[in-house]
Amino acid sequence: MPPSALAALEPEWAALWALCSRATPFVHPAWLLPWARHHAPGRCGAVALRAGGRLVGFLPVFCWDGALLLAGTGPSDRGEALVAPGFETEAPRLLAALPDAAPEPFDRIDLQQLAADSPLLAAAAPPGWSDAREPGDACLLAPLTGEDGLGAASGRQRSHWRHARRQLERQGGHLGLAASEEVGPAIEDLLRLNALRFGADSVLAEPLLAALLRDAGPSLARAGLLRLHQVTLQGRRIAVLLVLAGPWAHHGYNGGFDPAQSRLSPSALLVGAAMQQAACEGVATFDFLRGGEGYKSVWGAAPTPMHRRLLRPA
Repeated sequence: MPPSALAALEPEWAALWALCSRATPFVHPAWLLPWARHHAPGRCGAVALRAGGRLVGFLPVFCWDGALLLAGTGPSDRGEALVAPGFETEAPRLLAALPDAAPEPFDRIDLQQLAADSPLLAAAAPPGWSDAREPGDACLLAPLTGEDGLGAASGRQRSHWRHARRQLERQGGHLGLAASEEVGPAIEDLLRLNALRFGADSVLAEPLLAALLRDAGPSLARAGLLRLHQVTLQGRRIAVLLVLAGPWAHHGYNGGFDPAQSRLSPSALLVGAAMQQAACEGVATFDFLRGGEGYKSVWGAAPTPMHRRLLRPA
């Protein structure tokens, strides 16, 4: 299925996503259509379930290296099927139909980064398939508590964040959100600053991922799912954090800052602002996604297990 065929389903797909209270932006068409264009052109398929003509279940997939995988696997920290409320018992049908959706031959179905409550984890394996499970990469979640959403952070970290804000103000800097017309330039600065911060270890230097962010940024913004937090100083961005805004959590995807400005604690400024913004928008959780970096724990984040399921023809 070419990306254009997936794109034809975009209105229904987005409407189904909006019904799913535990969905994440990683399964929204604003993320997965750009992903398909850059990472899997011509290698995508999808299972669509309908009831009375209405889309009630949707699961896009692709093939890579002999595996049938959830669309977005790799750049996406979470994988999932979209199932409308009241149709959760239909999840086994999605699973059973996956082989017919494969765009090319495969020898295994590899479902990665599933949450514990995923319908894809609970659904029975299709007859004639072996079923193996193993841990995925844990995602780190912080509850948003207190008046400012930072109640789970350590007292020392909250004090450090307030001090960093005062210091930035004294320098004439600004902490805020990029406006819609700034999305393109802000993402370019994110890529530049991430490379400055991490050098050869910058994951955003990977050309396909950089292309995905450039393409998906405007789409996510139009869908209301993008928050680009930024620190500016003397009219220039010195730090950017890309956050995906979902119905139950905001998900901190990646960021970068100019190491020459590290005295201003730009990373702490961005994370604190992102958590505050999420709390102001009414969600109860900030999702730091994969990676056990130590800075996450001082904000109150704790690991939540994720799961991988491997199905093979018996």
